[in-house]
Amino acid sequence: METDTITSERLRVGIMLLGFLLLSCSLGCSRGRYCCQGNPVQRILPPPNANVSAEPPAPKKPVREASSVSKNRPAQSDSTPETDSETATLPSPNPVNEVSYNSDQTLRLPDAIALAFRLQPRLRASLESINQAQGRQEISFAAFLPILTSGYSVGGFHLNAGGAPLSTAGLVPNNFNFIPGLGAIPFGLNINTGYELAELKLQWLVCDFGRRLGRYNQAGLAVDIAQLQTQRAYQTVANEVAVAYYQVLRTRSLRRIATESVRRAEDDRDVARKLAKGGVVEREKVLRAEVALSQAQRSLDVAEEEETIAIAALNLAIGLNASSVTGVVDTVDIPHFSLGLADCLQAAVGRREFQVARRSVQVAQVGARVACADFAPRIVADGSLFDYQQSSPRGHADLALGFIKLEWGLFEGGKRVAEVHIADSRIREAMAQADSIADTIAFQVNQTYRQMVLARKGIDRSRPAVDQARETYRLVVARSQQGDATPAELTEAEAGLTRAEQDYANAIYDYLAAIERLQYAMGATPTPPIAG
Repeated sequence: METDTITSERLRVGIMLLGFLLLSCSLGCSRGRYCCQGNPVQRILPPPNANVSAEPPAPKKPVREASSVSKNRPAQSDSTPETDSETATLPSPNPVNEVSYNSDQTLRLPDAIALAFRLQPRLRASLESINQAQGRQEISFAAFLPILTSGYSVGGFHLNAGGAPLSTAGLVPNNFNFIPGLGAIPFGLNINTGYELAELKLQWLVCDFGRRLGRYNQAGLAVDIAQLQTQRAYQTVANEVAVAYYQVLRTRSLRRIATESVRRAEDDRDVARKLAKGGVVEREKVLRAEVALSQAQRSLDVAEEEETIAIAALNLAIGLNASSVTGVVDTVDIPHFSLGLADCLQAAVGRREFQVARRSVQVAQVGARVACADFAPRIVADGSLFDYQQSSPRGHADLALGFIKLEWGLFEGGKRVAEVHIADSRIREAMAQADSIADTIAFQVNQTYRQMVLARKGIDRSRPAVDQARETYRLVVARSQQGDATPAELTEAEAGLTRAEQDYANAIYDYLAAIERLQYAMGATPTPPIAG
C-alpha cells in the first residue's frame, strides 16, 4: 500500500514537471515570429515603368597613334555573379603559378592582376578569415560529441579521532565524532597513510532541442560570408590594379604628347632663329619661341613626374615595392560595352555584398531559433569511474557511476525572454541593412554606368578637335616659315594641338577606367576559385 502511494506521488510530480515544461516553452516561443517581407532584389532592378535604354550607342572606330585596351581583357564577363557565387568557380586570370616577375619585366594587364592575387597582403588576410571561420565551425560541431576527461592525484593524509562520547538522551553512549561533510568518525581511528586516486569522466549532451544545431548552422553561414567577402576582396584588388594600370597608360600617353610638344617647340624656335638671322622677323619672335619651349619642357617635367607616381601606385595595388620599375603594355583596341543599364542592374543582384547581406539575415533568423530553444530542457548523459588506492594499511575502492540527467531552467528573471526580443531585433536590423546595401548597389551601378556612357561619348567628341588642331597648326607653321604668322598665332596653335591631344587621350583612358569601375559595381570582376 505504501509502495502504491509513493508511485502515485512520483507520477503526479512527473506530470507537474511536464506541465511546467510545456508552459515554459509556450510562454517563451508563443510570440509572433518576425516575418521577413519584401524582396530586396526589387530595390536593385529598375521599376517596370522606368525608361532605360536597352543598349548604349556604339562608339565610332577611332584612329590614333597610341593604343587602348588589350584584347586579352574582355569588356564584360559572360558569367553572372550570382552563378559564380553559388558554384565558387569564377573565371580566373592566368594561373598565378604561371606568372613570374622580375624587377624590369613588362606586365600585361591580366598578368598584373594575377600577380596581385599572389602578392597582395590584403588577400592573404582575407583568406585567413576563411580559415578562422572554418575553425569556429569545427568548434561548434564539437558540441555534438561527448566530453571525456581524466585525472590522477597522489598524496597523503593523517586522521586521528578521539574525545568524549556523545550523549544520546539516556541511550548507550556512542563512541564516535560527527564531522560535517564526512559523517561519523569512531574513536580510536588513527590513519596516517598515502593514497592514489585515478578518475575518468564521460559526459554527453544527448539533446538540447536545437541549441547546438542552430549555433552550428550559424557557423556554417559565417564560413559562407567569409568566402563571399574574400571573393569581393579579390575583385577589389583586380579593380584597383586595372584602374592603376590604365592610369599608367594615361600618364605615359600624356608624356608622349608633352614630348612631341617639346619637339614642335624646338622646331619653332629653330625656325624663328633662322628667320631672325635673315632679318625677316624681329628678335622678339625668337624670345617668344624660347618661352614657348620652356613652357613645353615644364609640362614634360610634370608629365614625367605623374608617370612615375602612377607606376608607384600600380606597384602598391599589385603588392610590389613602390619603387620597383614596372613596365606596362599599351593597348591595341577600344572595347565596346554592349550591356544596357537594366542588364547591369540584373547582374548586380549577384554582387558579393548583397549575398553577404542575405546570409546575415539567415544568421539572425537562426539566432532567433536558438534563443527560442533556450526555453527547452537539456538531457545529459554522465558517467564517472574512480579508482582509489591506499598505501598503509593497504586498501582500495572502485566506484563506477552512470546516470541520465534532465536539466531545466524554469525561471531566470526574464533573461531568456529578453534574448528572444534581441534576436527579433537583429532580424529586423539585418533586413534593414540588406535594403540599404541594395539601394547603395543600385546607385553605384547607375552612377558608374552613366559615367561610362559619358566617357565613351567623350571619345567621339574629342576626336574632331584633334584633326582640326593638327590642320590649324600645319597651316600656321607654313605661314610662319614665310614670316606671315605672328608669334601669338604660332603659340596658340601649338597650345591648341597639345590640349586637343591631351583631351583625346584622357577620354580614352577615362572610358577604359569607367568600364572597370562599372564591372566592379556590378560585381562581375573575375576572381580565382576560393578553396573551402
